[in-house]
Amino acid sequence: METKVDWDQLVDALREELQEKGGLIRLLNQQTKTLYRRDPEANERIEEQIRTQLRLISRCTQHRDLVLRQAACGFQLNEDAPTNEVILHFPEYIHPLLEALISEVDRLSNRMEERLRQNQELKERFLSKAVTII
Repeated sequence: METKVDWDQLVDALREELQEKGGLIRLLNQQTKTLYRRDPEANERIEEQIRTQLRLISRCTQHRDLVLRQAACGFQLNEDAPTNEVILHFPEYIHPLLEALISEVDRLSNRMEERLRQNQELKERFLSKAVTII
């Protein structure tokens, strides 16, 4: 197994996941503005975009997991070996890049979950008030 191909594939998968999670953060920012304007119709349009983006992120995460499993098997590791263990089997010069990308994916994942929770709370507060006012 040629490790260059494997780490290139992993880097690409991580970058794609980062890009899509960043796109979700952008949509959540738009939704926050829409919720503060108390615009249910605009919120519905953004909600559909968010659902689509979440499906895309799920596919990206599944692809990254597949690349990691394939790399683990190629290194004669257990298929479900921890990510940090798999990274150690790649050439040492690529470790910092992989570690940074994985760290950023984790950071964005946490931020994404927090923003989804915050926007859900805003929806409950602002949209329920908008319905009672109407």
